[in-house]
Amino acid sequence: MTQNNLQFSETLDNLTAEEEAWLNEQLELIAVYGDDEFPLEDPTIAMPASKPDFSGPRFLRDNPDFESPYDTLGFDFEFCDGRDGPSPSRYLWFNADDYGNPDHVAWLVQKFLKRFRPDQCWSLTYASTCSKLRVGEFGGGAVFVTADEIVWQNAYNFVEQQQARFKAGKATAEVAA
Repeated sequence: MTQNNLQFSETLDNLTAEEEAWLNEQLELIAVYGDDEFPLEDPTIAMPASKPDFSGPRFLRDNPDFESPYDTLGFDFEFCDGRDGPSPSRYLWFNADDYGNPDHVAWLVQKFLKRFRPDQCWSLTYASTCSKLRVGEFGGGAVFVTADEIVWQNAYNFVEQQQARFKAGKATAEVAA
């Protein structure tokens, strides 16, 4: 069976202790019942038997596009110590080896930038791959994040835009002839 993958690896650099604590809190998987939050990874907490109003990573709780009923981030992460420069720094490494969700990473990073670094930007590139050489199954793209906007570009959209531009140019040339 053929497997499609969306892979990425990117870091959020130079974290302060406050920023790291906030990110850890945002990455926690929770279940929400009304106004009450319950951490999903704490087996000692008895949650209500009913279906939660929200279940997933805390940072996605206010994302209107988040539809997953599953307790998933859509990426792996790890807090790491930097080795470059005169003083060590902490960074958060986002990665996906199988099928990642760069939408979720972009949403988290935008919230981070709004809160801590409103004058900065961040980007992530990704690869769309396939375990077999299937026509049209390879691509990639990028996301550019600021505190105010998230801008996407992917290989498929680029090709479609160029094809439309080409066709429009041919139609204009035919009319002129």
